[in-house]
Amino acid sequence: MGNEWIEAVMELMRRHGIAEFEYEDAERHVVASEGAILEGDQPLNQPVFHQPDHAPRAGETLLAPHIGMFRATHPRDAEAAALPRLVRRGEIIGYLKAGALLRPVLAPSDGVLSRQLADEGVLVGYGTALFELHTVRP
Repeated sequence: MGNEWIEAVMELMRRHGIAEFEYEDAERHVVASEGAILEGDQPLNQPVFHQPDHAPRAGETLLAPHIGMFRATHPRDAEAAALPRLVRRGEIIGYLKAGALLRPVLAPSDGVLSRQLADEGVLVGYGTALFELHTVRP
């Protein structure tokens, strides 16, 4: 899939007012949101970012809001959602467990959650890097 295909998809999204688009086949996984595209090659598991001229990407490291054992999913969930994935502002993207208390970690803005930086079950302190989030600048 070349850049022409991606540019055509972005033009159709703009023309028809589509905010998000996700495509996956045996070779790749493409996520487009508000003019920005994240393409992951399944065999290599290395995301490739396409940066359109009109909407450059801004990377942000999401930090732990408090101390606790990091969990990417709720204890009752079977498995974690695959990354990269689209997230909305306020969406739960992980949990910090302190004793019997399980506190959610929320996405601060809409964007693409591209990478988990903290290992599952590790004790993290306030300000520890948990995820990498890519948002679209207005």
